[in-house]
Formats: sequence, structure tokens, C-alpha cells
Amino acid sequence: MKKILLLLLVGNVLSAQNAELFNNNWYISKIIDNGQTTTTPAMDIPLSKSDFIAVSGSMGSGYAFNSKHFNSCQLEISFASGTNSFAKTNAACTLSMYGGNNQTAVNNYDQKHQNFYIIPVTETFTYEIVNNGSDKMLIITKNSNGDKIYYNNTNSFLATKENLLKEAFLIAQNPVKENLMIEHVEKGMPFQIFDVTGKLISTGETSGEKFKIDTQHFAKGQYILIIKGSKPLKFIKE
Repeated sequence: MKKILLLLLVGNVLSAQNAELFNNNWYISKIIDNGQTTTTPAMDIPLSKSDFIAVSGSMGSGYAFNSKHFNSCQLEISFASGTNSFAKTNAACTLSMYGGNNQTAVNNYDQKHQNFYIIPVTETFTYEIVNNGSDKMLIITKNSNGDKIYYNNTNSFLATKENLLKEAFLIAQNPVKENLMIEHVEKGMPFQIFDVTGKLISTGETSGEKFKIDTQHFAKGQYILIIKGSKPLKFIKE
């Protein structure tokens, strides 16, 4: 009976919040830090979605916000009843360094993103959702200093970036076992392989129109191959 009452209570709290927070995937688009506006810089890997989720565990139920750029920040949050605001009760960010193209801009932007949610230890935020037809913009404001992070519900940055790139090269066999076979690429093009967390796994240069990458030491899972000037492709290591 207690478990049923707890589930009902969580459901009622969630319905009282702005459902659009939870019903959309959000993609970081710009940061306003100390009055300076910086748009999301181009990266060699796809921009991951940020999202609000309901969580439950041994200590009870609540909510979390996962904000993602190159690194990810996860906040345990509590909503203030009747307001468009929430407080962080705990927060942590991954601390990887991006090493691809445009790395200075990406790492500087990523540091702003982490500082926004980690510093100070206790913080409250307000949020606003601006609707423009099917397009939505989420604005999160840090109440202690007025800094803001903007998110869109569509990854227009990725779509624009991919439109400027060449059609994808060909992965001859996918999933792969010992070697990743690549076709239809230019010789001497730098490539990078990332896992799904954004960790850089391998780098090198293409050796010809057809070449192979040794994947014997790769753990099983999904990876993203990026060859300079071409659209990224995912592959699976068996």
C-alpha cells in the first residue's frame, strides 16, 4: 500500500510540473556567461540530447536533469511547487578533454557548461520554455548571477553541419569483428573513433580509397567513426 501511495504522489508532482520539460529532448545551443554570449561550437562528434527524467531508488523518488555538451552534467533536482524553478540537491560532471577539430573553442565552451551547473555547490534555477510552433526553446537561468543556458528541442546545429559535409564513406561490414573495412575515402584524411560516451578511442589517417582499422582491442559496443570532411557513421563491434 505504501508503494502504491508513493507512486501516486510522484505522478501527481510530475503532472504539476511543466510537462514539456520531460516530453522533449533538448540540445544545448548557447551560453550567456557574465553577459557574454557564446553559441555552441562545431565538434567532430554529434551533439547529444539533454533531458529531464523521473528517477527512483532505495532512498526514494525524485527528478534529474542530464545536460550534455561534450561532457555530461547530471543534476539531482527538486522542483519548487507552483513556480518555474528547481534546486539542485546534488551534481556531477564527466571530465574528459575533447581533442578533435576546433578543440580550444569546444573545451572552453564545455568548461562554461560545467561551471554553470557545478559552481556553487548549492544553487537554484528558473526555467522558461518559448514556443514557436513545433520549435521550442528552453532557457535555464542561474539565480545567483543571472547566467543562462539555452536549449532547442531540435538539433538544428547538427543538421546544418551535416548538410555541409560530403556524403558518407562506406563501411563494408557492420557489425565488425577484427577489422573495420572502409571504402570510398580520400588518402591522407585524418580520422577519429569515439565510443558512445564521447571518449576518444583511436586516431589515424586514411591510407587509400580502401583501408582497414584494427578493432581487435575494442570492447563490444557502439562506436562513431569520423573522417575529416565526411558525415560521421556509427558501427558496432561484436
